[in-house]
Amino acid sequence: MADYNLGCTVRLDDKTTLALLAGLYEERAIDHIQVQAVPLPRPTFEEHLAAVAATGIPSIIHAPHHSHGVNPCAPAAYDDRALTEIRKHIELAMTQTFEAADTLGAETIVLHAGRYRPGEHAAALNEFPRFLDHYFDPRITLENLPSVYAGYPLLGNDARELAALAGGRITRFCLDFPHLACTTNHRRLSFAEELERFESLDVTLHHLSNIRRGSITDEHLELDHPNGGLDLVAVFARLRQHKTIPTTLEYKQDSPAVYARQVRVFAGLWEDHAGE
Repeated sequence: MADYNLGCTVRLDDKTTLALLAGLYEERAIDHIQVQAVPLPRPTFEEHLAAVAATGIPSIIHAPHHSHGVNPCAPAAYDDRALTEIRKHIELAMTQTFEAADTLGAETIVLHAGRYRPGEHAAALNEFPRFLDHYFDPRITLENLPSVYAGYPLLGNDARELAALAGGRITRFCLDFPHLACTTNHRRLSFAEELERFESLDVTLHHLSNIRRGSITDEHLELDHPNGGLDLVAVFARLRQHKTIPTTLEYKQDSPAVYARQVRVFAGLWEDHAGE
């Protein structure tokens, strides 16, 4: 067995990728899966959740985020639906998220604080605790987001901001390496120094993919992408320092072909950086 805990991401309703990941788990190439919860009609939700449970693979749950209509820090931002409809949708999404975690025995529920309109940072900071008032769970694990994406700002970009957002209420954190790289590129900061600041947090999960050199845009590129710009030396130094923390691969295209190859790429990089 490898001395790391590696996993891959799969949407709750993606049976094709789930079958591939089940095979990788049987081969002992991965140790867990991260299930991306998405709001589904009740019968469909139950069907797909049962399929995941049947694999017996240890699971992490990723709560729906703004792309799925769940935006904790500014529920109505960038959304044309009536607020009552938005809140009803969020209620469904979070109820299913917690049910999925209960059914799969997941100890981690990854959460994004969300995106907000330019100039409304203070309002977003005030709204996020209100979301937690309704949907707090001790398994919630707060993830760092890139500073900007597609022209809008996101909340909780570095270790200090995550700690402030958590307010002592959330105690677990997810360190997303490409998100942090996008933030440091945008703010012209040292990636290594900002990475070190995460030592002050209880990081219980790593997210890994790649970004283009110098980019501020999170594209979830493959680790061996020819234009990849993530500081893999710094990343794998941290991974080796914290071997017991699970690392989950995340790609925009959660396809069998991508994951089958990227699991092997990760194993090669792990060995390449063994002496660092």
